Amino acid sequence: MAHVAEWKKKEVSELTTMITESDVVGVVGIHGIAARQIQQMRANLRDKAVLKVVKNKLLKIAIDETELDNIEQLSQFIDGQIALIICKENPFKLFQILESTKTKAPAKGGEISPMDITVEKGETAFKPGPIIAELQRAGFPASIEKGKVVFRKSQTIVKKGEIIPENVAAMLTKLEIYPMEVGLQLKGIYDNGEIIHPSSLDIDLDGFETNFRHAAGNAFN
Repeated sequence: MAHVAEWKKKEVSELTTMITESDVVGVVGIHGIAARQIQQMRANLRDKAVLKVVKNKLLKIAIDETELDNIEQLSQFIDGQIALIICKENPFKLFQILESTKTKAPAKGGEISPMDITVEKGETAFKPGPIIAELQRAGFPASIEKGKVVFRKSQTIVKKGEIIPENVAAMLTKLEIYPMEVGLQLKGIYDNGEIIHPSSLDIDLDGFETNFRHAAGNAFN
C-alpha cells in the first residue's frame, strides 16, 4: 500500500468536517486570480463565508468520505483551479455575495472578450506623439485635432466572443478600459441534499421582492 503523507490525511479530515458541519457548500473557480486577490476576497467574505483553496484530488476524497445524501454529485464541479466555500447563508444569498466580490481587470491579450469593447468619439487624455501610431495600428480611430489626440468616431474595437489581441489590450489599459472581470466563479452548490447550478441562482432579488409585494397587495385588495 502506498504511503500517504500525514498532511494529506489531516487535510482530508478537515475538509470532511467542514462539509459535514456546513449548511451550504459550494465549489468556486479561481483561475487567473492572484494569491493577493484571493486573500482580499477571503477578507471581504469574513463573517459571511469561509473560502479555502483546495487540491482537487483531496477534495474528491473528502467528498467520498462525507456521509451526506447526494453529496457525491458535488464532485462534478471539481475541475481546474478551485476553492471550497462554505456558509450559513442560503444559496441565493451566497450567489449575490460572490457576484459582489467581482472587480474589473485589464486585458492582457489572448482572452475572449466578455462584451463588445467600444471607444466613444471625442478627446482622449493623450498628448500627440508616438501614441497615435500605436492606437492606429491597434485599430483605434485616432487622429489629432487642435493639438489633441481624439477618436474621430465611436467604434467597437473588439466584439463579444472575439479574442482580444495583445496590442489592443495594451491600448485599452492605457485608456483605462478594463473589459475583464476577476472574481470567484461559482461552479455548483450543495444544499441539504440538493445540487444547484449557478444559472438557477442568477435572479433579480430586488425585482422578485417588488413583484412579491405587488402580488401580496393585489391579493389583499
